[in-house]
Amino acid sequence: MSEVLASSTIFSLNADLPTALPAPAEGYESALDSAILVGEERRILCRISRFTAAGATLRLTVDALAEGEAHILELRNGQAIPGTIAWLGEGEAGFLFDAAMDVVGTLARNLAILPAERRRVPRVEVRQTVCLHRGNNVEFTRTRDISQAGVGIETGLALQEGDEVQLAFDGLRPIAGKVRWERDGLAGIAFNEELGWQMLMPWLREVQSRPVRPAPRLHDIHEERGFGLTSDKNAIRINAPGRVREGTIWWNVEVRNLTPTLVEFEAAADFSKGTQLWFSLPGTAGWPISVIEAENLRYLAEFRLPLRQHELAMIAPGRLAAG
Repeated sequence: MSEVLASSTIFSLNADLPTALPAPAEGYESALDSAILVGEERRILCRISRFTAAGATLRLTVDALAEGEAHILELRNGQAIPGTIAWLGEGEAGFLFDAAMDVVGTLARNLAILPAERRRVPRVEVRQTVCLHRGNNVEFTRTRDISQAGVGIETGLALQEGDEVQLAFDGLRPIAGKVRWERDGLAGIAFNEELGWQMLMPWLREVQSRPVRPAPRLHDIHEERGFGLTSDKNAIRINAPGRVREGTIWWNVEVRNLTPTLVEFEAAADFSKGTQLWFSLPGTAGWPISVIEAENLRYLAEFRLPLRQHELAMIAPGRLAAG
């Protein structure tokens, strides 16, 4: 049975300026987080449609506001955020914060004032690389938003409603889900098991703290000399998505080159020399590896045991050097 989220306010880790938004669907405006806009002479009740590090888009019915006016936005969690009215629209206003806000910290404070049984993370806009598996098809793609129940993504795969998929987020265990909708290169995926806020909030905190990196481009390879296996004529050129696990945490990687004893890959994670990892490619159980070189998020790792001929043939059919 579906239920309305405790909050339908959109929180964004994209750190962009407040923009005008379509009016909320009927019944959902009341689920937006309420706040009070405090000026020199009055207090105005408003609701928050979208909250970013730079500002907030507000829903309100008062017209007697002016661009450039200084106000304080008082949130239900006790935060008082100074800023100015950046723009005005019909029933809407953009509020620009005087200083950048900690979005995940604000989310945490919102959850803290709720009873444990009502704590749910609302939809959060976040742009992160994710590896999408559907059968034998694997694609690096980008998230648009995430909640405890599911994720919105951009995709080049021809997904259909009801498709079973697996998602590999950097820093989380693999998550199984089902396609709920797909249109124009976008898709919504419902998780088979909801993420607990105790798992999602630390992940959002980590995402907010690290720089956004572009998704790997499997068909636009810029080879660099002097690192890894690029100059090894006997190396197998893979240029395919893979994953590595450190402890219980998985990371998406882009596998560049491979030999029976070494593998070269790129990742958003920061691994030091000597790090012990588990490495896998789609359709394989995987192998233990040790990082022996690291440079600008590019890594060269050694297989604990050399790959055998049948394993190489499984990884790269038709691409093995003759003889």
